[in-house]
Amino acid sequence: MLCHRRPPSTCPEAGCRAAASSAPRTGGARLRALALLSALSALTALAPAARAAEPTREERAAAVALFDEGRALMAAGKHAEACPKLAESHQIDPGIGTLFNLSDCYERIGRIATAWIGFRDVAAAALSAGQTERERVARGRAAALEPRLSRLQIVVPKEAAISGLSLTRDGVAVGRALWGTAVPLDPGEHRIAAAAPGHTPWETTVAIDKPGVVSVAVPALERAPEPEPAARSSAAPGATVAPPPARPPADTPPPPQGGSLRKPIGMVGVGLGVVGLGVGTALGFVAKSTFDESIEGGHCDEEGRCIDQTGLDLRDDAVRMGNIGTVVFIAGAVLAAGGAVLWITAPSAPDAATASGGGRGRTDGVPFRARVGLGPGSAWIAGSF
Repeated sequence: MLCHRRPPSTCPEAGCRAAASSAPRTGGARLRALALLSALSALTALAPAARAAEPTREERAAAVALFDEGRALMAAGKHAEACPKLAESHQIDPGIGTLFNLSDCYERIGRIATAWIGFRDVAAAALSAGQTERERVARGRAAALEPRLSRLQIVVPKEAAISGLSLTRDGVAVGRALWGTAVPLDPGEHRIAAAAPGHTPWETTVAIDKPGVVSVAVPALERAPEPEPAARSSAAPGATVAPPPARPPADTPPPPQGGSLRKPIGMVGVGLGVVGLGVGTALGFVAKSTFDESIEGGHCDEEGRCIDQTGLDLRDDAVRMGNIGTVVFIAGAVLAAGGAVLWITAPSAPDAATASGGGRGRTDGVPFRARVGLGPGSAWIAGSF
């Protein structure tokens, strides 16, 4: 069993100072010394950032405590309890020794694929650190686990490789490059799922319980059913057609058709129209009076020629009031005509004969037809029953 130790770090500053002191003080040596000092200054400035990435003293103490507890549990044969301790220790303060012991623990609880990749990582890290003995042991452990590996191969046939197809294994996406590749997995159940736009998703569960390769073929996904329309314009031949809704009984009186509102609105329209006609007529008289005043005062003649500013002002006022009076008069005529139409055509309440079903009342339709027209200075209404 290997311990949780790190290789001691060496400090190159002493050797650099000795080399600098023994070098001859030539011009090139001075330049090299200045360059070395600049590099050391840059490393010193970056040291706080590098130290910030390292675990704190408290975190390292927690990692060591977890490591020791995990080793003790392994010695007692409680490997299922030891693995979480070692895993947490490695997460807090990663180390080659911790990963080696964690991989050994995973092997003892049957997680062969996880132990195999762990030993390979230990071998690679030991090679980088120059720990040849640890590298040899880790590679030997990984090689011994290879015949015991269980592998899962997801095969996608050509007819199943549709556009937009995506695969997942235990919720993790499986890229197209991994299709058909046997991937080492720990024994147990693994869920394979496939999905594509416009198709019904598919999934299955595969149990791996022994060494070897287990292949799973993804079937061609079925197209998702199209949503049914909310309503069809015509029934299919031979289909049962629902009967139309039943008509109301003959003795049920028809509902009123808004006569209670149309009559008041028509009365208001007639009233406003009459007011508009009166105001327009009054403005017309005022305009005529102002026009006559411009002639009687000698400011303008009958042909409209004015000799002074007063005449021009009187003529302008007359024209302005005449235009306003015309607009108001026409608006009043339209309001009066529209109000009269609403008032006359408003349906009355159903009579006794209609309510008893003996005939048609005026609520079945509009029995009156009316036409409205406007003329120069006039408005007219024509209608028939």
